[in-house]
Order: sequence, then C-alpha cells, then structure tokens
Amino acid sequence: MKNILILFIGLIYCNNIYAQKYTKTYIKDANNIGLEWWRQVNTGDYEKAYGNLADVLISSTSIEDWTSQISILMNEFGSVEKRIVTNTYFKSELEGLEDGFYVIIEYDVKYSKTINHTESLLLKQNDKLNWKVLDFNYSFQDLE
Repeated sequence: MKNILILFIGLIYCNNIYAQKYTKTYIKDANNIGLEWWRQVNTGDYEKAYGNLADVLISSTSIEDWTSQISILMNEFGSVEKRIVTNTYFKSELEGLEDGFYVIIEYDVKYSKTINHTESLLLKQNDKLNWKVLDFNYSFQDLE
C-alpha cells in the first residue's frame, strides 16, 4: 500500500513538472509572437500584422478596414519609444470564450504622443498550434 501511495505521489509530481514545462513554453512562444506583432504594427507593416490576427477577427473585419483603423490609432499614439512586458500568464479557460490555450501579455509602453500608456494582448493557439492575436487593449492619457 505504501508503494502505491509513493508511486501515485510520484506520478502527480511528474505530471505537474511536465505541465509547468509546457506552460512556460507556451508563454515564451506567445510572447515572441506578441512582440513580433507589435513590431509589425509599430513599423506600419499592417498587412503582416493583420495576418497574425485570429481567424474570428479576420472573418469579421476586412484587411482594408483593419489597416485603416490601426493606422489612425498608431497616428494618435505617435512613434513607439519603449515597450516592456510587465506580466504574462497562461489560461486554458476564459469567461465567454471556448476552452483552449490562451496567453495574456501586459505591457508598459512609451509612445511619443501619450503618457501612462499600457497595452495588453490576448493570444490564442489555433488548431494548427500557431499563436494568433485574439484581442488587444490599451489605455493612455494624451500629452496635452
């Protein structure tokens, strides 16, 4: 009986280590995609950035509309001077969304035309195991 208990505890421990390893990998991979997406947006490569949006966003917004809207937004922010990741976490369940693999990334950002600027990305892994931007949010104050 004691051996079975030890074996059971060992299996739980190994499973936990295995899950933590993959969670860290998911977060690292999603962080890389998020930073690349912001690089594309901040350098005006809107078509590539559009291609990294989740299918649900692409199906609801044409590339022309999206590039027009993001261009207006980026003009309002000004040029990016610095972006720092402040928090990143993995979720498999989010209220209002289907179960899946999600990573939320939060940033402090310095743009030339804003202050107290924060951004967040919600990335979801699609059925091809690629991370795609499902949502992005921001808050800021104008310099004026």
